[in-house]
Order: sequence, then structure tokens, then C-alpha cells
Amino acid sequence: MSFYEELLENDLNPFILFNGDGKIKNFNKEAEFLFNFTTPKELFNLAISYASTTFGFQQEFISVRYEKQSFYAILVGYLTEDEIILRLYKEVLHIEPLKIDNNLQLTNIFPLIELSKNTTLLNSNIKIEEIYDVSIPEIKLDINKFLVTLNSIFEQLIDIKDIQLKVYIKTGEYEIIDKKRYNIIAIEFISDEIINFEYNLSSKKNLDLIFCKNKIKLEIPLIQ
Repeated sequence: MSFYEELLENDLNPFILFNGDGKIKNFNKEAEFLFNFTTPKELFNLAISYASTTFGFQQEFISVRYEKQSFYAILVGYLTEDEIILRLYKEVLHIEPLKIDNNLQLTNIFPLIELSKNTTLLNSNIKIEEIYDVSIPEIKLDINKFLVTLNSIFEQLIDIKDIQLKVYIKTGEYEIIDKKRYNIIAIEFISDEIINFEYNLSSKKNLDLIFCKNKIKLEIPLIQ
């Protein structure tokens, strides 16, 4: 790679080069990570929506969010009809390093999910398709906070007709706690309907809650 190519590859901001039909021609590491949370088609549509009406580059200060990825601006540019670039400028926040709580308890999350589901949805007619990775081992977590969070999620779903409940270990993503890398367990609640979700996340340490239209995702580090 040239010096310029290395610079783009290691930039903290996602960079994507599309052809005129929306096919990806080039992208950097951050863009590859972003593809875990959205699709190339959605990003291409974003680029087209904010492209200048004439050849050149246009910068827009807009708030864009794809699950955990937040951006405060985008740059769209094209000099021919055959190529268009999109660069997203990442929001950077100061986050205190995570530490393992000494009060965590070793437990199996699946009985806790069943307990929360059965008590919260007792009078609900919701149909749930369960897709569980039962190979997930026992993990350490704050059982009380975990149940409170699960209960709050299920309460938001009482009037939904059908949901898919998926529990799995994420591939290629990790949580850094006390300078150690941990796998992430994802618990996804997916519906064909729009979910009206309201919840205060600020006090849920080591629990990452993500909401997007018809999906709620709870992520927890796999600590043993």
C-alpha cells in the first residue's frame, strides 16, 4: 500500500468507495466493522441522499446512528458518475474504563430469561420463536440488574404479536474490561412491528442495551 492508502486503512472514520450501481469497490477497517451494524445498501442510499447535485464534495453535519456506532457528520463526493465515496465522522466520547464488579454471581442466563419471560408475559398472547445457542456457558453477572433489564424489555413487548428471541455469542466483537478481552453475548428481541421502547440505560453497568426500530439487543460480557 502507498502512504495515502495506509492512512485511509487505519483512519478511525469509516471510508467506503462505491461504484455507480452501489457495489463496493474499496473500504477501510472501520467500514468493515460498521458492516456488522448496517448494510452497504443502506450506506449507499445515505451517500446518494446527501450527494451534491454537481460533481464535487459535500459535507453534512447530521446525526447518524447504527446500533452502537454514532456519527456526527458525513462527507460525500464524486468526480464521475462511476464512483462515489462516503466518509462518516465518528462521535468520540470519554468513557470510563470498565471494571469487573466483585459482587457478580456465576449463573446460567437461560433460566433467568425463562423466569423473566414467564412472569412478565403471563397475560400476553405474544408468540416467541426462540433461537438459543445452548453451548453458552455459565457467566458472572449482576443477577438483579439483569432481571430488571429483561423485565423492562419484555414489558415493552406485551402488545407485540410475534417476536424472535435470539441468544448467541457475537463473532469478531469483544468487550475490554480491566485491560482483558471478553466475548460478548447478545440477546436479541426482533419483531416485524415497530417497537416503542423507552428505558434508562445510564445505571446498567456492564449491560449494553441497543434499540433500533423493530429490534432490541442486550449485550453482556462473557465473564467466567
